[in-house]
Amino acid sequence: MKAIKITSLAVFALLLVAACKKKNQPTPQEMLEGKWIIQSQEWLTYTVPGDGSYLQFNACSSSCSGVDYKASDTTSGTFTYVLNEEATLLTITDNSSDGGSWGAAWDILELTENDLRITGSTPFGNVKVEMTK
Repeated sequence: MKAIKITSLAVFALLLVAACKKKNQPTPQEMLEGKWIIQSQEWLTYTVPGDGSYLQFNACSSSCSGVDYKASDTTSGTFTYVLNEEATLLTITDNSSDGGSWGAAWDILELTENDLRITGSTPFGNVKVEMTK
């Protein structure tokens, strides 16, 4: 009887430890990868709602690349990007206006598995972009 209690206690302890393990948290790079649909863009004091445009950040191999799609003129282009180690700066190199002109150093305000908020400076003032997966 005592052996059954000890065995039951040991099994319970193992189950408790297994249940308490946290799942592996994705890295900032893994969170960035995927299709981000633009929800809004804020220029000066004006907020423009999203229109179906998006940025697609592909997984990195020898370099990091992606696709930008601009719904208003149905064009798409490609870009390269770099995410710094702290996940505070996203630098996009966009050599074509197709898909939108996203080439800039963007400060990351928020990066989660489902939300991305970035801000950048333009000659016309700051712009803030909110996106969701």
